[in-house]
Amino acid sequence: MGDQNPKKEKRDPFRAFGRGRAERGASMLELAMILPILVVLVYGIVDFGRLIHARLVVTNVSREGGSLASRDIRGGDALITMLQSSAAPFNLKNADGRIYITKIKAGTSVQNAEPQIDSRFQGGLLGAASSITGSVHGTPHGLSSTIYNHLRYVTQNNASDISEVTVVEVFYLYRPITPLPKLIENHFLPSGGLLIGSRAVF
Repeated sequence: MGDQNPKKEKRDPFRAFGRGRAERGASMLELAMILPILVVLVYGIVDFGRLIHARLVVTNVSREGGSLASRDIRGGDALITMLQSSAAPFNLKNADGRIYITKIKAGTSVQNAEPQIDSRFQGGLLGAASSITGSVHGTPHGLSSTIYNHLRYVTQNNASDISEVTVVEVFYLYRPITPLPKLIENHFLPSGGLLIGSRAVF
């Protein structure tokens, strides 16, 4: 007798080939279902990461600008230009950016007890308004009551608590780079971009 096993089934190459095609078809179907979710996740990570980066840049620019302006290291248009350059890769010079630098002097006498705007500089073309309103040599509006009261002339002390403050405001219109926001525009994101702003008082 030979070593043949009557119970052993013969392999059908056509059945194995058909099963492999079915498994590949199922895999393609699963990929087709998962791929849109993966694409949305990648787009979301890219835009959210850029948004956080833009927010950090805007905050740092306003703080550094306030620090430099308050110490009179550089002022006016030269400081605006320097701050715009430091915001790279985000462009604060065109219609996507705006910087305001407002220097406010304290009251100096009983007759001039209220603080006054000493100077104001601005750069960029974005239509974002400063929170500090009032004309140069006029009374500023938009300061917190605490800072305003520290700038007022106090008769008992014959001086104000602080001599001046510098307010630096930076605005940037963040524009997503992926098509994802277009799909959810007007639901979660405003059309045209997201306005980011930061204010530093030194």
